[in-house]
Amino acid sequence: MVQRLVLKNEVVKVRGHVKIIKVKKEEFDKFLKLTKLKILDKGYEALMPPLDSLQKNTIDINGLSILIQQFLTAMILNSGNTNATSPAQMVLTTSGGTVTLSYTSNIGINSQGVTVFIQILEENSNYTFQYFYVGFDTTNSSYTVSQLELYVSAEASPFYTNLVRIAYTSNSFTKSSGCYLFIVWLIEFQNIPPYLVGFTPILQNNVGIVPYTITSSPPSVPTYYNVYFNNNNCNFACNGNCPSTNISGFITYVQNNSVVLELPTTAPLNAGITNVQVLLCTGTGFQNLPAISGYTTATLTPPVSGATFYVAITTITITYIGS
Repeated sequence: MVQRLVLKNEVVKVRGHVKIIKVKKEEFDKFLKLTKLKILDKGYEALMPPLDSLQKNTIDINGLSILIQQFLTAMILNSGNTNATSPAQMVLTTSGGTVTLSYTSNIGINSQGVTVFIQILEENSNYTFQYFYVGFDTTNSSYTVSQLELYVSAEASPFYTNLVRIAYTSNSFTKSSGCYLFIVWLIEFQNIPPYLVGFTPILQNNVGIVPYTITSSPPSVPTYYNVYFNNNNCNFACNGNCPSTNISGFITYVQNNSVVLELPTTAPLNAGITNVQVLLCTGTGFQNLPAISGYTTATLTPPVSGATFYVAITTITITYIGS
């Protein structure tokens, strides 16, 4: 007998907000301020423009799907692109073509670029990952912009995703030679339970927080995704002796302006079981972060009794909703 079970169907919200700021050259020294950001219980300061009054943009669901697919290929299948890619890029569509702002770690005078800072918040045992992308043009150039696009990449050391468009917005404004341009773009992954942190792309950032892959993680900072099945004759706990299987594959697809990620697993069980309990355990190690671990359980009752053999097929489903 084969029994299917959706172990969990979680929703992670992906939101984006953007702000355009033009500053007179003589006011530049007073414009950037040290802003306090948090990474769980640790804090640091970043030199940034004001973060108030950000406006909603459009999340590129197809780009988000590519990002998730390439990130999970690195994390679960331990394969992918080992050539370093740029952490971020902004493309400005102008009347004369495009202006591309490429990643740099610092904001400078008479230069163009994008820098990115990360903030990680915990509330009610769930996590929010925030990425502040600060694009700037402090040159004497002048142009009129009609659309903005944000390109990002993730890293699962030693692998990288491609640089993909994750957000865009229509916005008409003119940069003159007498002013500096700043673009503040916030991308958030919200409502992430601890056992799904390892399945959420960690975007490249100035702080250098990256997840380890399964095979390369050191013993002191483990990364694992195990599903345990209770056969009523074992220690049903994370790292217990119940029948277990690793998450070794995934499926992604786009549906209703969302990215759906399915993580299937299969395991044989003893016959005569009236209730099948399933336990998902994760322990995810990150550079520059303490280990984040979590678990979730589910129970199902097989509809047929007296079967000689059971095979349980579980699916953990995560829906990334763009807004």
